[in-house]
Amino acid sequence: MSKDPKDEPARELTGELFELSMALDLIGNASAGQIGINQTDLMCLNLLVRHGPMSPGQIAAALGLTTAAISAMASRLEAGGYAAREIDPKDRRRVLMHASPLGAERAFGLFDDFFLAATELFGSTSEDDLRRLADLLRRFRHLLTEHAQVIRDRPK
Repeated sequence: MSKDPKDEPARELTGELFELSMALDLIGNASAGQIGINQTDLMCLNLLVRHGPMSPGQIAAALGLTTAAISAMASRLEAGGYAAREIDPKDRRRVLMHASPLGAERAFGLFDDFFLAATELFGSTSEDDLRRLADLLRRFRHLLTEHAQVIRDRPK
């Protein structure tokens, strides 16, 4: 690891992003527990709300899980009324999972106050700065995803 003083801001930012990850886990666990599902199920539901219907393979790839784990998750989310499986109308051999409107509202309504507070927090930041920050975070997320694959691919 570089000890060059000019690298300190980047190391500090990376540290803050890891702390942010832990805080996101805390709110995710609290929210999932409040509605009676686990955090991975909540992450799946978030994917479905944000990206629309997805196949079990797509969900597995996004969450780093097996399709068997996704099948069990789909059953839990269906039983709770959060999601449903349906035949893909474009390819009848394929199943898609989608969030139910009521389930999504129940799950993510818990975040309404948080989103209002975040909007207030970001209100004093310029639109250009917010776009640059969103781009930086997006690129950092891709870096994390790539590095997770590198770690998974290492021999044990």
